[in-house]
Amino acid sequence: MKRPALPAAAAAIAVVIAVQLVAGGGLPVSAADWPQWRGPERTGISPETGLLLEWPEDGPPVDWQSEGVGAGYSAVVIADGRVMTQGDLDGVEHIIALDEKTGKLLWAVQPEPVRAALAEQLKTQFAKFDKDSSGQLEETEALAALGWSYTDVDTVDESADAAELASARTAAWLKEFDQDGNGRLDVTEFPNAALRNIQQFDLADSKAAEDLAASRARATIRLLDKDSDGQLSEKECSGTAVSRFFRTADKAAEGEKRGDQQLTADELTAYFSTREKGRDGEVTAEELQAYFSTRQAGKDGVLTRENLSSHLGGYRNDRGDGPRGTPTIAEGRVYVEGGNGDVSCLDARTGKTIWHVSLTRDLKGNRPGWGYSESPLVHQDMVFVTPGGKEGTVAALDRKTGQVIWRSSDVQQAAHYSSPVFAEIAGVPQVVQFARESVFGVSLDEGRLLWSYKGAANGTANCASPIVADNHVLASSGYGTGTGLVQVTAADAANQQAKEVYFEKKLANHHGGLVKVGDYVYGFSGGLICMNFLTGEIVWRSRSVSKGSLLAADGMLYCLGEGHEVALVEATPEEYREKGRFSIEKFGLPAWAHPAVANGRFYIRNQQRLTAYDVRPR
Repeated sequence: MKRPALPAAAAAIAVVIAVQLVAGGGLPVSAADWPQWRGPERTGISPETGLLLEWPEDGPPVDWQSEGVGAGYSAVVIADGRVMTQGDLDGVEHIIALDEKTGKLLWAVQPEPVRAALAEQLKTQFAKFDKDSSGQLEETEALAALGWSYTDVDTVDESADAAELASARTAAWLKEFDQDGNGRLDVTEFPNAALRNIQQFDLADSKAAEDLAASRARATIRLLDKDSDGQLSEKECSGTAVSRFFRTADKAAEGEKRGDQQLTADELTAYFSTREKGRDGEVTAEELQAYFSTRQAGKDGVLTRENLSSHLGGYRNDRGDGPRGTPTIAEGRVYVEGGNGDVSCLDARTGKTIWHVSLTRDLKGNRPGWGYSESPLVHQDMVFVTPGGKEGTVAALDRKTGQVIWRSSDVQQAAHYSSPVFAEIAGVPQVVQFARESVFGVSLDEGRLLWSYKGAANGTANCASPIVADNHVLASSGYGTGTGLVQVTAADAANQQAKEVYFEKKLANHHGGLVKVGDYVYGFSGGLICMNFLTGEIVWRSRSVSKGSLLAADGMLYCLGEGHEVALVEATPEEYREKGRFSIEKFGLPAWAHPAVANGRFYIRNQQRLTAYDVRPR
C-alpha cells in the first residue's frame, strides 16, 4: 500500500520522542510500549512506525478481545509483555493484567489494604442493618442501609418465577408501609429511601390528566398541612415525596429570584399538570406489581454479602461506575489510583501489594465530584499524585515506600481530573498539573510554586493534561471555556512567570486531550480541530467522530468518539483527510477510556470489553 505524503508529521513524532527520551523524562521501556497515561512521554504520541496508513472498510482486524476488564473508564498501558488496566469486577475495583499477545488474564487483584478495609466494612454494615441476623438484608433492611441504590446490586435470579417474585415484593411493601391499610401508598407512606422513584411507580392516566392535577393538589395539602393554613411549608413536606420537587414547584414572583418557601394549591396544580401529568400521586398494589415485574424483573430485593460487596467495593457514579485512572508501569512495578483515591504500588509480575496510600484518609485530600481520575506520574525516585486540599494540591511520594517526600503547600487547590506531566521549562525541572483553579508548575525538589495560569480553568471539570513544548504550556478545558497558551520565562529558578500568548475559545477540549505534531495541535471541541500551536490559528476543523479522545502514531491520528465511532486521520495541517472508519458496540455509556497503540496493536477499552486491533500492514 502506498504511503501518503506525510514525511513531516511522521518525522516530527520521531523527533519529539527522541528528544524527550534523551532529556530523561521517559520510563525505561521498549520503544514501542505504552507504559503510562497517553504513552511514553504523556504526550499522546507513540514512537512506533510502519503501521497501517489506511484501514480496511470494516476497520483493522481484531487480534484478540477480552470481556474481563470490568466496568470503568481506565485506559490501558502496555509494557514488558503485559496489558494493564483497572476495572470493577462484580462491583469490586481491581487492577488487571492480561497477556499482551493473547489477552489471557494473568491476574486481577485488589490492593491488600483495600481488600481488608472492604471486608471490615461488610462486617460492620451487616452488624448494623441485619436486624433479624439472617445473614442477608431483607428489602426494608436494604432500603435503610443503601437507599434506592440497593436495587443496582440486587442480582437477577434467572431460575426464579419473575411474577411470583414481584407479587411477594408487592405484598411485603404494602405490609411494611401501608399504614392505613387501604392497599395503596400515598406521599406520607412511600418509603423515604425510595422517594426519587415514586414517579416511576405511579403510572399515568392520560384520560384523567386535567382533573387529576387539581384533585391531587387538594389531597396533598390535606395530608401534609399540619398548621391548617391552606398551603405547605418546606418543613411540612420534609421526608415526603413532595420534598423532591418542592423548590421546583415553588414559583418566584415577578422580579424575585426564588419562591416564598410556601406551596399553594395553584402551584401544586401547575406542577402536577406539567411535570407529572396524569399521575395521582399514589402507588397501588397493581402499580407496585407492574414496576417489580418490569423494572426489577427477576430480583427479590434481598441483598447477600456478595451483593453488598458489589455496592461498597468501588467508585459509584451516575455517569458510569468504576475506576477512571490509568496505571503506570515502571521498572517491574505498577502504580495505580482508584476512583476513591486509593494509590497503590504492586509487583507487575504477580500483582502483590508493595505499598498503599489513601489520598483522602492519609493525605487529607477531597475526592472530586466525578471521582479521582488521575494517572500517577513516575519520575526518578518519586510518584506524583494530586490529593488536593489545604495540605498541598500535589504530593510527591517515594516510589519504593509510598512515604510523602513533599506537598505543594503553597498550592492548595482542589483536585480535578487532569494528570500531571514532567517538564523542564526555562531550565527548571518541574511537575505541571491542572487543578480546579489553574494550571501550574511546581519544583521537582520541594513542590514550590513556580508559576500559574488561570485563563483556561473552568469551575466544573478541568480534565486534559497540559501540553508543554519550547517553554510554552498549552491548557484547555470544556464547558464553554477554551484553550490558552502561555510562555514561561525565568529570571532565576525561583522566579518564573507565565505570560499569555493567546486564548482561543473555539478549541474547548473537554477530556479527550490534545496532541502536538510538529507545529500543530489536534484535539476535539465538538469536532476535530487542527490549530497552530504558537499562534492559535485554527487551520481546519471537521465533524470527524464528533467528540472524543485521540492519539498520534506514524503520522496518523487515531480518533475515538464518545459516540462509539473510530476514525484514522492524517496528522496534517493541509486539510482533514480520513483514512478509515468503523463503529464499536454500544453498552449504554460513552466511550470515554482513551485508546492506546503499542507493538502493532490499537487498543480500545469499551466498558467491560477490551479489544486489540492489528494495525500492522499485511
